[in-house]
Amino acid sequence: MPPKRRWKNPSTSSKDCISDFPPSQDSEEDLYFFALKLLARRPFSVHEIRTRLSERSSSPSTISAVIEKLESKAYLNDRQYIELFLRSRERKAEGYSRLTRELRLRGLQTDLIREVLKDLYPVEQERRALTQAFEKKARTILPPMDEKKISRLYNHLLRKGFRDEEIRREIRARFGRLNNSS
Repeated sequence: MPPKRRWKNPSTSSKDCISDFPPSQDSEEDLYFFALKLLARRPFSVHEIRTRLSERSSSPSTISAVIEKLESKAYLNDRQYIELFLRSRERKAEGYSRLTRELRLRGLQTDLIREVLKDLYPVEQERRALTQAFEKKARTILPPMDEKKISRLYNHLLRKGFRDEEIRREIRARFGRLNNSS
């Protein structure tokens, strides 16, 4: 069987990529339409759009003008971005700290993150998510539950972003004991 033909010449180097060229001086209108194309695909935070626009233009004043225009027309809104992010993550059982960490990595302000999370992700919802994640992971661990398996379960839930004390409470409620090393 002959080898499959590649759509791209394998000898092209990474230096041929457009992103390796220095930023050009795109006009404000060009940057605005570029930003609209990006926002048509998926939502972006202000920080993410600023980063993408800075790859195309080295003029901070032009980038700021484009962002102001996008915000004035309600195409760009960090609060809505956080709300959409939380709705998209509803099915995943994740804790408050993990959600906060991921939103911070996207360049969002900590105060805004806390405010929106307090409104949309109350403590009761986090407890339900913890119970869901606990049950899902516990199904994968074969009984009997010894200290090593409980520790593994505890660490898994900690990585999912749940609070330490909430995890301990859940383990005490389920097993009546807690790993001393946790």
